[in-house]
Amino acid sequence: MNITAMLRALANGINPETGEILSSGSVANKPEAIRMLFTLAEELAAEPEKQKKSKLTPEERQQKNIAEGRPAKSHFPWTEEERHLLEESYNQNNAIEALSAQFERSARAVAIQLEKMGLITAEELMVYT
Repeated sequence: MNITAMLRALANGINPETGEILSSGSVANKPEAIRMLFTLAEELAAEPEKQKKSKLTPEERQQKNIAEGRPAKSHFPWTEEERHLLEESYNQNNAIEALSAQFERSARAVAIQLEKMGLITAEELMVYT
């Protein structure tokens, strides 16, 4: 018997090992425990579906971001090359909004990166958060 079936049996008041009905005093017969057992069984049953979803390629993730109204590189890590280009572009007095478009990220993401790099202060970052 798999774990999901065992949890469902317990939630239904049945000992999964023996098939006997649990006593009314059993902790598994408490309403809170029954709800928890059914919830856990549902979550475990849904896990294979989550695992079946293949990972998206970076290009597919970018397309998904765009389709959902986010910048293409939303939630992508910054590369060393991007950080270097960001520093150069910022030092050429480019506005954060312009850098946002250039790097396909939100203005907030650009400002956070600039603050991490020590190019703007935490107070300047607050404008974008």
